Amino acid sequence: MLRDRIEARWIDCFEHVLRLCRVNAGDEVAILSETQSRQLNVHLAELALLRLGARPFHLCVPTPPQTAPVPVRSTGASQAIQRSRSVLAALTQAVMVVDCTVEGLMHAPELPDMLKGGARVLHISNEHPDALERLVPDEALAERVKAAARMARQAKQMRVTSAAGTRLDINMEGASTVGIWGYTDKPGTLSHWPGGLVVCFPKANSVSGTLVLDVGDINLTFKRYLQDRITLSVERDYVVDMGGPGHGL
Repeated sequence: MLRDRIEARWIDCFEHVLRLCRVNAGDEVAILSETQSRQLNVHLAELALLRLGARPFHLCVPTPPQTAPVPVRSTGASQAIQRSRSVLAALTQAVMVVDCTVEGLMHAPELPDMLKGGARVLHISNEHPDALERLVPDEALAERVKAAARMARQAKQMRVTSAAGTRLDINMEGASTVGIWGYTDKPGTLSHWPGGLVVCFPKANSVSGTLVLDVGDINLTFKRYLQDRITLSVERDYVVDMGGPGHGL
């Protein structure tokens, strides 16, 4: 079993990632957490920032009540700040925000105001540092992601297929495309660790075809592996039909 104690190698990992974010000596860096955050990561972020000579300060807010009837994770839409003007004021004054909230600020309603103020935001996934250590980003990863993002931006059509029967056609013209490589060093930007992906947001009415979720595939939001095959028919972005064992029950 993994023990929740500080390990020097984990401080090294946090220091490496924050150094890639170009944290400098004297920088005032906010560490945002909530009462249900993984405290080991909060402590590691503080120790790594102090190694770099930065001036970290903590903002810890109560984790809000649950609103979903089933376990939901990895939404990136943290509700921890609850639009608190005092918390937001402090975050917008920081050079950088180390986001240790459970869900992350990627889709939080307060994020645009934070980025508008010039802060750069790094979300550290609420996972055990043993996992983060295995997924430390580097500059080579950044170059690969940037190259993939350029290819996606130049594409006009994407076709997704699988051995299970998936065949989706996506119109890529005008799609908003973002690359994430695990760290950010530019004001007014956000990244998350772990990272290493390209995300595309096609325009409305751009996706049609068949999506097959096969046995053993993972539902990331619910953290469950599928036990039965599910077939989804998609027309102009909407699921219009679905099939599989138990369909119609």
